[in-house]
Amino acid sequence: MMLKLTPEMIAAAYSYLCTSEPFSGWNLPDPDDVTFRVSRRPGEFGRYQLIGGRHTIAMSGASIGQTSTLMRYLAHECVHMHLEITGMESRSGGPNTHNAAFRKFAAQVSKVHGFDPKAFY
Repeated sequence: MMLKLTPEMIAAAYSYLCTSEPFSGWNLPDPDDVTFRVSRRPGEFGRYQLIGGRHTIAMSGASIGQTSTLMRYLAHECVHMHLEITGMESRSGGPNTHNAAFRKFAAQVSKVHGFDPKAFY
């Protein structure tokens, strides 16, 4: 049986990440201040956006079928959120949005949570 994503499930996973290092030191928004969505995009795992001043995280139900995949890609989107909040997010769009700041924070997250840094990008 594959994991069936819901916004509530994504919010709960986000809450967990916010209580763990390095996220707990980043002052990420409370889950109630983030919109969580399930997308059906098969070509991506997740997406972080600031929409009308509101943080929004969408995770793809078409691409994510296991808890470990959800956690890895949600952590990835949390790095983007942190960079947006701190003004370090790349504005170039496209595949080059993983700038030096992203790679630095991704390495921290990967080390603490046991993600493969090469697969985190």
